[in-house]
Amino acid sequence: MLNVTFQTASIFLETHYLPGDIAELRLPCDAVTVTDVAISVKGIETRHIQAMNWLAEYLSFESDGNEFRFRVARPAVMPPLNARFPRR
Repeated sequence: MLNVTFQTASIFLETHYLPGDIAELRLPCDAVTVTDVAISVKGIETRHIQAMNWLAEYLSFESDGNEFRFRVARPAVMPPLNARFPRR
């Protein structure tokens, strides 16, 4: 079972409505934990996620020079500083 924690300064959320129509948001955070079923983000201000008027399709981040990108579903927020994105 996959369970890896990465130190990262931010996550990048994005969705694609139509070709060329993209919504994006970068949010600072402390760490990202990736498992087989979800991605947990620690140290993120959940009020920004709650204020989004669109649903992120992808979550990406960089750690130690490596880039990671995952397809995600609607997050569960645990105010004030944690969010959990189910993997699709």
